[in-house]
Amino acid sequence: MDVYEQRRVKLAEACKRQGWKGAVLSHPANWSYFTGVRLEAGERLACLVVDGAGKPFALAHEMFAAWLERMGIPYGLWRDGEQAHALLARKLGQGGTWGVDGGLPAFHLLPLMNLVQDVSFDLADAAVVALRLRKDPQEIERLREASRRADEVVHRIRAHIRPGVSELELAEELSRIWREVGSPGMSFPPIVAAGEGGAEPHHEPGARTLAAGDAVIVDTGGFCEGYVSDITRTFFLGTPSEEFVAVYHAVLQANRSAIAAVRPGVKFCEIDRAARRVIEEAGFGAYFTHRTGHGVGLDIHEPPYVDAANDREVEPGMVFSIEPGIYLPGKFGVRIEDLVVATEEGALVLNGAPKDLHDVILPV
Repeated sequence: MDVYEQRRVKLAEACKRQGWKGAVLSHPANWSYFTGVRLEAGERLACLVVDGAGKPFALAHEMFAAWLERMGIPYGLWRDGEQAHALLARKLGQGGTWGVDGGLPAFHLLPLMNLVQDVSFDLADAAVVALRLRKDPQEIERLREASRRADEVVHRIRAHIRPGVSELELAEELSRIWREVGSPGMSFPPIVAAGEGGAEPHHEPGARTLAAGDAVIVDTGGFCEGYVSDITRTFFLGTPSEEFVAVYHAVLQANRSAIAAVRPGVKFCEIDRAARRVIEEAGFGAYFTHRTGHGVGLDIHEPPYVDAANDREVEPGMVFSIEPGIYLPGKFGVRIEDLVVATEEGALVLNGAPKDLHDVILPV
């Protein structure tokens, strides 16, 4: 029994505990987790059905036949002009309840529900998350390699951060460098934010050119065999102001305090509090406007979330980001992000890119 079959059996057991006949999955990361093949079918109906015995069946448009063949499981294909929802309805049968993941769009779920009015559906995300939340050794090794590549990308992009270069040009350079280090692409569109743009946590790179005296946030990530990385470093061009130094030190200390708080049994809200307390005590609490972190794996954002509302306890094998930030409107922002693996001893930090203040000051 290979790892994917083992995962499907565990999913079937979870479905039984919920009283479901099985699960219907369509999110690309769930395809990958339960079959080893990531399928992104766009607007076309594509589902992995796992019944109560753990037996799988894949249904997709005929243009994805090669993907389904690589999965090595029973499958069916539909073609243009056929009623794809009716094919899936027949597979689900009559009566009972099925779990369905949040990746199935309403424009597929609603027609399916009209066809199987005696079948009910529950959201299966919690059951799937429970399986994906703790990474196994192979998953952790892939995440480590993805983060090693991220460190190398940060090292190489430094040489391109200089006055006169635009945010868009840096974003394009990041794409090239990721390919050089072995990633098939980037795990999300990069954030390159200079000066006042850095006060927007999810700033989109634009034509704005870098200048001496700018803080520059670079937030980027790539892949290793489907598993993602996510890293943020904030650089400064020239001699930093006292205000920037104060903000940077507060964010760096918040990053380190949150990492130090990671250990089994600690609640994620307590880790968030460890970061937030540092920033509040420095006088910048109102400018830390997002959660401290998010889980990573086959998705760039997945549970567990490091936020004030999450009272779930840390368990070994969980992998997540620690990324506090301060954003001063009209001036600049600072964010420092590392990925960590929770172990029995505490946090194993996956990123090694330098982050002390003297490491991120670039001469002009």
